[in-house]
Amino acid sequence: MRSYLSLIPISAKVKKRQSRMTILCIIISVLLVTTVFSTADMFIRTKSSELQQKHGNWHIRLENISQRIGQEISERSDTVGVGWEEVFNSDADQPYYIGEKKAALYGTDNIYLSRLSNALEEGSLPQNDREIMLSSNAKTALDVSPGDKITLQTPAGDTVFIVSGFGSDNKDDYRGQTYLVAVYMTRDAFAALMEENKIETDPVCYVQFQDASKASDAVKELKQQYHLSAESISENTAVMGLAGQSSSDSVKNIYGLAIILFILVLMAGILMISGSMNSNVAQRIRFFGMLRCIGASRKQIIRYVRLEALNWCKTAVPVGLFAGIMISWGICGMLRYGIGGEFSSMPVFTFSPIGVFSGSAVGVITVLLAAQSPARRASRVSPVSAVSGNADDISFTGHTVNLGLGKVEKVLGIHHAFAPRKNWILMTFSFSLSIILFFSFSVGLDFAQALIPSLRSWQPDITLTGYANEQILSPALENSILSIPGVEHVFGSAYMEKVSAESSRQGIDYVNLISYSKYLLDSAQECLIQGDLSEIHGNSDQVMTVLNKDNPLKVGDIIEIAGQKLEITCAVSDGVYPSEHSVICSQETFARLTGKGNYSMMGVQLQKNIADESVKKIENLAGSDVIFEDMRERNKQDHATYTASVFIVYSFLAILAMITLFHMINSISMSVTARTKQYGAMRAVGMDRKQLTWMIAAEAFTYTVSGLIVGCSTGIPLNWFLHTRLLTRYFGTPWTFPVTLLGIAVVFGIASAIAAVYVPAKRVRSMKITEAINEL
Repeated sequence: MRSYLSLIPISAKVKKRQSRMTILCIIISVLLVTTVFSTADMFIRTKSSELQQKHGNWHIRLENISQRIGQEISERSDTVGVGWEEVFNSDADQPYYIGEKKAALYGTDNIYLSRLSNALEEGSLPQNDREIMLSSNAKTALDVSPGDKITLQTPAGDTVFIVSGFGSDNKDDYRGQTYLVAVYMTRDAFAALMEENKIETDPVCYVQFQDASKASDAVKELKQQYHLSAESISENTAVMGLAGQSSSDSVKNIYGLAIILFILVLMAGILMISGSMNSNVAQRIRFFGMLRCIGASRKQIIRYVRLEALNWCKTAVPVGLFAGIMISWGICGMLRYGIGGEFSSMPVFTFSPIGVFSGSAVGVITVLLAAQSPARRASRVSPVSAVSGNADDISFTGHTVNLGLGKVEKVLGIHHAFAPRKNWILMTFSFSLSIILFFSFSVGLDFAQALIPSLRSWQPDITLTGYANEQILSPALENSILSIPGVEHVFGSAYMEKVSAESSRQGIDYVNLISYSKYLLDSAQECLIQGDLSEIHGNSDQVMTVLNKDNPLKVGDIIEIAGQKLEITCAVSDGVYPSEHSVICSQETFARLTGKGNYSMMGVQLQKNIADESVKKIENLAGSDVIFEDMRERNKQDHATYTASVFIVYSFLAILAMITLFHMINSISMSVTARTKQYGAMRAVGMDRKQLTWMIAAEAFTYTVSGLIVGCSTGIPLNWFLHTRLLTRYFGTPWTFPVTLLGIAVVFGIASAIAAVYVPAKRVRSMKITEAINEL
């Protein structure tokens, strides 16, 4: 033997059974981190591609800058591309037509259309001032193909263009409707048209940098160099946010909360591994004492324990990485082939360098951190203790145990739990962290649910919408659609933006007025957070609002619209339209205030097995000037996505709960093994099996009670903090005391304690008195 370290592989073989729990904890810690980071990496790759298709590849947008400044920015070494775009008539409120369809005009360049927005879907981009690209809905609305000629009608006259291709930089605005088409032309052609019609334009510059971090740094430089105001420069939040470079407070808050939860998971791994290693070291106190006897120094003992921990990593880390990769592939496969939709392009059998590195690093770092306390404990073992045979004693008490609090076996069980102070602390915090994470992740699931509107009971399967919220849907259409076979519910809503108003709350001079039909008002009861909805129905002077950070209106405010006073008597957490300055009333009240009785939008809920002919009838009833959108597939995907999220999160929590349970069973089992002589003495002086069982149960329930106290006293405030930062802030949902979660935590604690008692108690009950006496 060259050194004491040569004993590590020998000890690993001899003490293989005792090391299993520690190795299992390391494997699961590595597995969890690898799975989370690998899946997150695949999700970010997928989402990044999707968001780039939807929002473009650009990083920042600059307004009110000259062509010269744009040229200077394009010459920067960190800039990849600079494109320009000018827009006119996007709200379809001006008389610009192609045939009978209104036209939104865009003046752009090829850099913006090809590199920054991925706009082209078919054909080619405009190559000269006579060519245009149309939005894809024009194929149906105008019945045209690439190469066809079209005539753009403007107040100043008509202009003939050749269709070069189809596409759009904002596909959602034109998908599913034939009322408005987009016309993309060169900037020179656009400028000529605007000059003919005496319209001033303000081009916008879009900039793509080498990466998001360089874009973030460049924003500060550009503001100073060109004296740009905060309003003149904005970021592509979707692209910057995924790269972790967004300046948005909302994105920063969510990243901050994610970091807090990650730290909690890391702490759980450290405490569990440390607790298991402490128990492992406690069983080998005599061994470390004997090493001291033959000349090992304290530093050598510390190094021995650390290297022994790293030796476990040789097995645990590769196994954890392999299992984590397999699980992440399974999750990605389930999302891609089981759910599809937005996950249809998710990579499945792809290695994630971030996931592998994070799992390996966290596994090794966690083990090294967890080994600190056990290593110091082992180094403090006295050689005299090992020689005298007292090394197995877990603790020494300088006074007799107070038995006045109850029966001897229960008091001794509680004493056994508290006696090794560090082990009790580790057990308490290990158990409490599972509870804290449970309280925390439950808020995350509620937040995810709030982000998915299709989970609402009123979410329609089909929507009919007037372009730019124009009120063109007659209430009579509601009854006509309801009579179609397979239609379950129909509701309507009207929207008027920036209606002049006076308010009892200072600083409010306008509101966004929204009407709900009866079914929509009834459905709003599920998201009611303040007040009573019953008075909103019919022709009433009482209205409601959406309560969150974007809306300054509150319950109790008085609003005066068109000389009529309205009182906000209730609030909901979300609504059909944006929440800012929202005043929601019945359709009857809306008609009284505005003199308009039509809807801006109608929602149709369908039965599951509705025939395609019925859906076609609904589309025909709507007419060609209405945006018809079939949302059934999207709703199905949203439900599946949320279900998958619930499954993944609760599976993650279940694994943590199992670690906690196994750790408790292992710790109590080791505690019983270390106290075999004590139990033998108790059996010899007359303590029966039932009393020994109660002693072990008292020890287990001590861990449970202390863990519940620490876990709930920390988890409930953290639950409140996360809830107010996410749900209350963004959706207005007030926090309520989590009685159900508390009940689940208590039940879990009691069940864990009972399960932890069973195996050690069975071993003690089977111990014969003669064997116990021989152990003495």
